[in-house]
Amino acid sequence: MAAQLKRELFRLLKEDEEFRYAMMALLGLEDLRGSMREVRDSVVELRRSVEELRKTVEEHTKQIIELRRETEGLDERVSRVEGLLERLAVSEEEEANDVIMHLLRQRGLAVETAPAVFDEKHEFDIYGTDGRVTVVGEAKVRAGPSTVRRLAERVEGAVERWPEKFPGTVVKVLYCLRASPGAVEEAERLGVWLIESMKERAQPRL
Repeated sequence: MAAQLKRELFRLLKEDEEFRYAMMALLGLEDLRGSMREVRDSVVELRRSVEELRKTVEEHTKQIIELRRETEGLDERVSRVEGLLERLAVSEEEEANDVIMHLLRQRGLAVETAPAVFDEKHEFDIYGTDGRVTVVGEAKVRAGPSTVRRLAERVEGAVERWPEKFPGTVVKVLYCLRASPGAVEEAERLGVWLIESMKERAQPRL
């Protein structure tokens, strides 16, 4: 009897569509199919989102790589500029000291000058003394009135702090490649020996 019932059920499930859906509803299979469709749709949407995210990540990665290349190129250019400025500063200091010693010799003074550091706030590109005259100052690419004033203040501060290093007449000197308008007048007012591209623009007070 049980075997016959099973065969009949199988036949109805196979041949009778209405009976089949009724059984599925009774067993909750229709709800399960609906849930599976929702899961499938969610998986499809998730795959779409993952693909869009992948494309976005790839695009950002390309941008990052490009920015890194540009940054590396910029770093190289900055390093070259820094190196150039450093070489320029060194050569400017050397030129300033050579010119100043030459001009001093023309005045009968044999004073050797070179860069000097007294402390972190008092570093000078030009410094030298023979006991009777002390020459101290800076070398700049460009000098304006404010540059002249700052130099005068720094020299006066150094003289006050280390008087033993500034014997005799103290000559404040500013060597530059280009003097801005007003620099000469300020140098004359403050007693700063201003030299622009090897030409004396304001005389030293010796």
